[in-house]
Amino acid sequence: MSIDNGKFSGDARAKGKALSGRLRWTIFLRSLSLQASWNGQRMQNLGLLTVMLPWVRSQPRELNSDRVFCRRYYEFFNTNPYLANYLIGGLIRLEEERVDRGTDAPDPTGSFRDSLGRAFASLGDQLFWLGIRPALVMGTCLLALEGQAGAILAVVGIFAALQLGLRWRSLGRGYELGMDIVDLLGNPRWHRAILFARVSGAVATGLVAGWYLYHPTDMGLAGERTLPWIGLCVGWTMPALLRKRLPGEGLLVLAAFLVLVMAFAI
Repeated sequence: MSIDNGKFSGDARAKGKALSGRLRWTIFLRSLSLQASWNGQRMQNLGLLTVMLPWVRSQPRELNSDRVFCRRYYEFFNTNPYLANYLIGGLIRLEEERVDRGTDAPDPTGSFRDSLGRAFASLGDQLFWLGIRPALVMGTCLLALEGQAGAILAVVGIFAALQLGLRWRSLGRGYELGMDIVDLLGNPRWHRAILFARVSGAVATGLVAGWYLYHPTDMGLAGERTLPWIGLCVGWTMPALLRKRLPGEGLLVLAAFLVLVMAFAI
């Protein structure tokens, strides 16, 4: 199996069809429960092995090779679950290439899994855990303060649909790229998305703080839907202050001041 200028050769295109249809759906559905068997010793290793088993069953069965395969994926593994399918698709591609080369050939799956697992863990944690999740939490809190229950459900539904679409697409994309998935990590769009998510979370936090300052006595006056400009100012200036790497003591004093203001406002 070979790649020429980022495109599959004829044999590779034939292999690409194996990941479509029922096999791809089975792997995709199993990948949603990657963390269901999380453990403190090897973390997501059992989840990864469960995800890879449908591919093993699609190959000619041989007891010893199946045992070696299971033992190989029983080792430590941990990555961000939202981006894990890039790695899973790449692992399936490498396993197919390993079968084509023969079992005596060098096996790069271990180093591929470990190195890219850490890379996607770092990237996904910054994007989802430190960016998108805080922004969604503060955004839904703001909508809740305004009594927009329907909008909250819409936001949650849109996020669920988008992350499922990302998981589905990344599974196929990881299989297409194989070892070349390393080039995907250098795409500057990841870092722009991380910055946008963090700024959005800061702005939403500022708007929530401004809402409390705007409603010092009544938590839900009908007809008052205009958020104060102070919330926008806090939201836009905080990321700039953090990027300037101000002394931690100064940030603590600023945070304490905001907490006192909000406490007396409530």
